[in-house]
Amino acid sequence: MPRIPFIEARFFSPEDTTYTLEKRFLQHLRDLRSRKLPDISAGAEDEDSSERAARRRHSISPSEQDRARIKRRVDLLLEGRKAASGMGHLSREHRERLSVFRDGVRLVAIATEHQADELAAELHGEMPWMAPATEAVWHAMRRSVREGWPGLRLPPILLDGPPGIGKSHWARRLGQMLTVPTAVVEATSENASFGVVGSQRGWGSAYPGRVLETILQAGVANPILVVDEVEKAGKATSNIQGARHCPRTNGGQKLAPGQAAQNHDARQKGPVPALAHAAHVLPGSGWTR
Repeated sequence: MPRIPFIEARFFSPEDTTYTLEKRFLQHLRDLRSRKLPDISAGAEDEDSSERAARRRHSISPSEQDRARIKRRVDLLLEGRKAASGMGHLSREHRERLSVFRDGVRLVAIATEHQADELAAELHGEMPWMAPATEAVWHAMRRSVREGWPGLRLPPILLDGPPGIGKSHWARRLGQMLTVPTAVVEATSENASFGVVGSQRGWGSAYPGRVLETILQAGVANPILVVDEVEKAGKATSNIQGARHCPRTNGGQKLAPGQAAQNHDARQKGPVPALAHAAHVLPGSGWTR
């Protein structure tokens, strides 16, 4: 299964802690000083080997000034790495959570056009009244094979129809057939677009959006996000900046093809390439009216 970068960030070895780096630098200082000393056998004839060894250890041992200088350099190094990583604004806990994706995340792919035909036929057989939506998915699956995409990427799908015909069930069943994780956001209960794109500081608490959270949990870059009853979504206004947010506007901006490669999560505050591969299904009733 192909893999893609999860976020635009640099990951450094988790073993490079303050303790290990200071220990490494101190040993390097001892080695440098040791190479500058004469051979241990060159001591006075009346001085035994243990005395010469003790004198040598004392001469190469770092002083308190050396240790303080090394500590300052290690602190500067770690601060520089933190800034260069692109994750300096995140908490340590969040950075550690993201570090498991240093090798990227998996992409579910359609192997052949025949597989695409079989999946579409099975989905259509179960819910033939959803034929237009199934056909759109079918064409996307076949296109991903013909054009050699690294993984399946579905277009955003708006399901507009009367209540009770199985729009949300169709979306969940699609995720099961594709073996990708599916997350459901109830637009009537979610706080504006935060359930989709996350929340940043200034809104009481910061948390990742549902798409990012799903990718973090499953390690798969192309989950399906179902925003149910999207036409009933309300708006929220920030008490600090007065900004207004709604899934039909702020969340919908992330569905545009031109915006996909630059997708951000509100908490991450930086490009998250993996978000561009997530599929969005928006079931609703009377959306076009």
